[in-house]
Amino acid sequence: MVPEYTGPVPKRGARVGTAEQPGVFEVVDVNMLMQTANLKTTDGQGHVTRNVPWTSLKFQGVASR
Repeated sequence: MVPEYTGPVPKRGARVGTAEQPGVFEVVDVNMLMQTANLKTTDGQGHVTRNVPWTSLKFQGVASR
């Protein structure tokens, strides 16, 4: 059985980092069922990384709940 995620839920437009890639990303889409997010780079290139698990996100400027 998979443990239930208890961290903050990402929202569109939120700025986050990831454990796997350096840099800051913007959340462009959230999949509540799979608990993943699609992230866009903020460096102006517009590359989208799809299906990033919420557990690997590092929220920027938001206190953890």
